[in-house]
Amino acid sequence: MPIQNNIIVVCLLTIIIHFIGIVSLSARIVGVRTKKLASSFSLFNIISLIAQFSSSIQSPLLAKSIENQIIHGLNPNNLSFRLIIFSATIGSGFGIVAIPSAHRFMAKGVNNLYYHRSVFKVLIKSIKPSIFIQIKESLALPKIENLTRLKRYHDISLSMILLNILVNSFITVSVLSCLYAGFLNPNLRTTALSLNGISVGIGIIGMMLFVEPYNATLTDKVIDGSISEAYFRRFLTFVVIARMIGTISGQFLLIPLAKIIIKIAEII
Repeated sequence: MPIQNNIIVVCLLTIIIHFIGIVSLSARIVGVRTKKLASSFSLFNIISLIAQFSSSIQSPLLAKSIENQIIHGLNPNNLSFRLIIFSATIGSGFGIVAIPSAHRFMAKGVNNLYYHRSVFKVLIKSIKPSIFIQIKESLALPKIENLTRLKRYHDISLSMILLNILVNSFITVSVLSCLYAGFLNPNLRTTALSLNGISVGIGIIGMMLFVEPYNATLTDKVIDGSISEAYFRRFLTFVVIARMIGTISGQFLLIPLAKIIIKIAEII
């Protein structure tokens, strides 16, 4: 079956969403470096809005494509689902490469926000030809030495790295699994899609209860000098790689989670 235009758009939006998800971690590094945590997280929230907007467009487009396939009596197009998940991996990979550039550019944004105290003023001042010069000056590739640091992993919490992988796996395929469940039992596709909150909730709960508090605590410890900034940067390097691995493991979680969702839909 040829890949529909909707699927191509969904893949592009998925790349954007996961790119932003990885790049947004730069806000913690910027907050530590500039000592302006609140301003950094304010900028982080603005960046997150872009990802949320992309996600709000992504889901209806994908749902429409699935509906058309079900209406025409077509079998599940696994290739479309696999491509979307692979797009998440691509977006994460781009995000990892872009972190040094994002770090430098966001530092300038945080300083501007600190002095102007208005996101609107920062955005207005950004609409200038000089913004392209600043972007060019901020461009940088990850250094090889950052990869060599990965050899030092004995002081990194393995449980947190594994949790990042698991949580990101659920977040990556939650909506996809609910839609795929509609293929498994078209009569329950509306119920299956409504269970999206449960599948997403597993990932969000893990993120909010365990991952984010741990990251926030480490950030505070860097500020008060309990741990070094070098350790914090090394830990975040493991985190971004773990999140990328999470998108890859989502390939294996897609169908089993869809089967669980349809079983729940049959029971309720």
